[in-house]
Amino acid sequence: MKIIPHFSAEGLSNVYLIIDKKNNGIIIDPAQVDKELLDFIESNHTDLKAVLVTHKHQAHTAGLGTLMKIYNPAVYAYESSINGYPAIQVHDNGIIRIGEMEVKAFHVPGHSIDSLVYLIESALFTGDTLISGSIASTHSFVERALLIRSLMDKIMDLDDSTLVYPGHGALSKLRIEKMLNQDLLQFESDNKAGKISI
Repeated sequence: MKIIPHFSAEGLSNVYLIIDKKNNGIIIDPAQVDKELLDFIESNHTDLKAVLVTHKHQAHTAGLGTLMKIYNPAVYAYESSINGYPAIQVHDNGIIRIGEMEVKAFHVPGHSIDSLVYLIESALFTGDTLISGSIASTHSFVERALLIRSLMDKIMDLDDSTLVYPGHGALSKLRIEKMLNQDLLQFESDNKAGKISI
């Protein structure tokens, strides 16, 4: 499996192209589809099978229309449509098979109700839920607690060597996030002190 990261000026977002040994391809979060990304797809002779959407915010989906005009991938998301395009709904702990790749999905609400995290082999695509050193923004304490609890229950128990590919910023590893992510460490500290009950 090959992972090609692409930085998008649209929302300062990361777009990921994943290709298996038979050149089947997945795009995660098509924030912007520009010549460079199209060159990556074409130069690798990619048969683009799917688009995985972590959540429907425009900073992660603005390029979907361009992509759909050029290719014919299936769109996977928590909701049944993204930017007017029909999507195959993905549920918590759902398994998707695309080419030779098995994708496991986790529903991690808090930043948005439709937030999904995708695990492909040892690569975790977190959208906005988990960013190197922090977590996503939320609108309330309840949403923040929901997001952190979802991360702790569903994501942080994965193998420490799992690579984190966030929607914004630098790559990370789960081991590093467990050790240094201040939002998660503060939550654990408050939880142990009995300051949080959810």
